[in-house]
Amino acid sequence: MKKILSLLVAFLIAFTSFLGTTDKSFADDAKLDLTAKYAVLMDYETGKVLYSKNGNAKLYPASTTKAWTAYLVIKHVPDLNQVVKIKDLPPIDGSSMYLKNGESFTVKQLLEGLLVHSSNDVAVVLANYVSGSVNEFCKLMNKEAKAIGAKNTNFDNPNGLPDAKHYTTAYDMALMSRESMNSEVFRNIVKTKSITFKPSEAYTYERYFVNTNKFLTSNEKINYNGQQIDINYDIIDGIKTGYTDDAGRCLLSSGVKNNMRLISSVFKSSGNDLYLDSRTLLDYGFDNFHSTTIVNKEDYIKNKKVLFSKQKELIYEPEYSYKLVLPKGTKENEYTTKIKLDNINLPIRKGDKVGTLEVYKGNKATHTINLIAKDNVNSIFASVTENKSIMAAIKIGIAALSFIIIFIIFIIVRKKTKRRRKNTKNIYSNKNRRFKNRKK
Repeated sequence: MKKILSLLVAFLIAFTSFLGTTDKSFADDAKLDLTAKYAVLMDYETGKVLYSKNGNAKLYPASTTKAWTAYLVIKHVPDLNQVVKIKDLPPIDGSSMYLKNGESFTVKQLLEGLLVHSSNDVAVVLANYVSGSVNEFCKLMNKEAKAIGAKNTNFDNPNGLPDAKHYTTAYDMALMSRESMNSEVFRNIVKTKSITFKPSEAYTYERYFVNTNKFLTSNEKINYNGQQIDINYDIIDGIKTGYTDDAGRCLLSSGVKNNMRLISSVFKSSGNDLYLDSRTLLDYGFDNFHSTTIVNKEDYIKNKKVLFSKQKELIYEPEYSYKLVLPKGTKENEYTTKIKLDNINLPIRKGDKVGTLEVYKGNKATHTINLIAKDNVNSIFASVTENKSIMAAIKIGIAALSFIIIFIIFIIVRKKTKRRRKNTKNIYSNKNRRFKNRKK
């Protein structure tokens, strides 16, 4: 009987353990045949990691570094039509435009040379232009990387040339790629197939460069799922290649399909296996996951009456829409929302936070979105309450009135105290007289 009970318990444990695995995402169980040593697949919209192979292990990024360099140049140079004159440029190893002192380019042209042709010399020119020196620019690179969550990265140059102090992870590079793709200028450059520079005094012939990303330009083929197919892949719109002996073949890719954008980060691959690995990752993501909108900000535009306001109401909306990426074929859990408005204090400016929208999965809050004002809301007394001079005078008047009231109260209390003391003294004096009279 004990043996039968033991077998039954063992069966139940095994069965419940099996049931416990049903919540795993496909990414947990995926066994993708990748040559690359490091790889991460990330959803652009949500930042969710859909697949990882040694995603947080230290690696050398080679020229994929230039994606982050370019993004920071775009972020910190307000006018990309500014002209940069090449001067005091030392010889730089590796892939370059071989810029000559005295040449002039716009920042935008240099960015194209950086991202399309992967020019090491351009990276140095732009770093100096933005920060005054390569060293200062690298500090900016590291500061901005950590600000978005890339905590296992240290950049020691702007181009990715071999350097023991220059390292990152596949996950961090996916994060930085996601951030970079927020820029429309960046997106437009990284999908550019070729660029041309007109003849100049320095070069009497036209310079023509083809994008180093074979996903965009190659006529070569790879063996994919038993078939010979083109490396060129029409869903790809960037991002950046890289190669050194230590780093191996590296590629950051962005692909768009089924209303989803995915970012693949592949490092330490070899030859055209780099593109096989990257396509395997991206197709895995598109074939096994889908994006669903939980909160569409347009559907949550609400209003609230506000007393004593010119506009009579506050119109507010979520700061952004909220999406989730779920495995295909899985039942979407029910999500509910709850609006919590802050105390309304006038005036309210367009864009001010006025509350929160909480997203619940069952009874558990899973996400919070700020609610923001769509327009200004002003008090009907705004001519008074929003006039600094008048308000200052009112405050001084209130302070003076308060002082007078306190002073009057003080005088009244003081008089009452004196009267009470006098009465008390009279009582004792009368008692003493009576006592003396009795003695007599």
